[in-house]
Amino acid sequence: MTPSHRPSAPAAGLRRHPRASARTLVARALAPIAACLVAGGLVATALAQDAPASTPTADRAGLDELLATVDGRVGVVTAQLDLDEAARALARTEADPLALRLDLTRARQAVALADAEARAARLDALAEIAGAWARVRETELQVQLAAAARDLSARALDIARLRAERGSATRLDVEEAATGLEDADKNLAAARDGLALARADLAGLTGHRGTIDLQPLERERLERPLPDDEVFEAALEGLPSLLQIAHGVELAAIGVELLDPSFASRAQIEQAETQLAQAEAGAAEARRGLALRTRALLNAVVTARETDRIARDALAQAREREAIETRRFEAGLIAEIALEQTGLTTRQAELQAVQAEHGLMLALLDLQAGTLVPLEGWDGR
Repeated sequence: MTPSHRPSAPAAGLRRHPRASARTLVARALAPIAACLVAGGLVATALAQDAPASTPTADRAGLDELLATVDGRVGVVTAQLDLDEAARALARTEADPLALRLDLTRARQAVALADAEARAARLDALAEIAGAWARVRETELQVQLAAAARDLSARALDIARLRAERGSATRLDVEEAATGLEDADKNLAAARDGLALARADLAGLTGHRGTIDLQPLERERLERPLPDDEVFEAALEGLPSLLQIAHGVELAAIGVELLDPSFASRAQIEQAETQLAQAEAGAAEARRGLALRTRALLNAVVTARETDRIARDALAQAREREAIETRRFEAGLIAEIALEQTGLTTRQAELQAVQAEHGLMLALLDLQAGTLVPLEGWDGR
């Protein structure tokens, strides 16, 4: 969503275009509203099928309290159960005096893979919960924005009727203003529906159905430096997808080691060696692909931080412009509806700043989930 932050020149518009001034002001203010409602994520899908196994009991919960419910998510619980079962199977295999080398290797690999998948499930769930919280916060602001836009449309209709009575506006101007009010009513209803859906999604993910604390995120938390690139490079080996391939290489290597010319034909040995070489080549290719994906996730954080900075600068400019327009209104230089339009522009900038802030948060969580590298303040610990 990229609605303009730049306010119009309402006073000049009132002087130059007396008939269409109110309608023009409102049209300029309302143009981005519908786009905001769609781009802000009003179309939400209930996630009750993945509701947590346990629910928080507090009547009020903020982001951190909601993230703390992650270990109750069905996917996280299932992954942990799989890990526990793999650990028990390994213990049985290690206790079996007849277990072969390949049996022990496979059992240990199963535990390592289950552990990686359990960590991945948990970090994925954290990103989902944070995304659901962000949608609630954004849709709360969208409702406020749509309500302000609706009020401005109602004022424009009143002004159009008054001007029509005094002969400075036509019946068409009144009808256009009435249509604008109808559109604003629809946008407000859509925003409220979107908020209800966003709250339902969050409740489905966390089990929390009480009050949601929608306080702004701490800037320090968003701006903490990332670990060194070497940390992310080393973490590649622990990703489930690469771990599975590495396990295949290990098993192929053992297959080569177990063969001996005294009991295996040369063709069998060569075939095993070929399989090992192919597995190693596949592992190298997969590692390069995952390294590129990690770099893309890191670049996404850099981009999100820049987008966040630009949105905060734009918000500061919008607030400064509103302060100037307030002083002009107090001095009698602009009409009240022009000031209200400027205020609506500021509310739009606030929504965009919040969306950029959420974009940064989710970029960090995606990086964490995609690399399995815990980020301070975001790993739910």
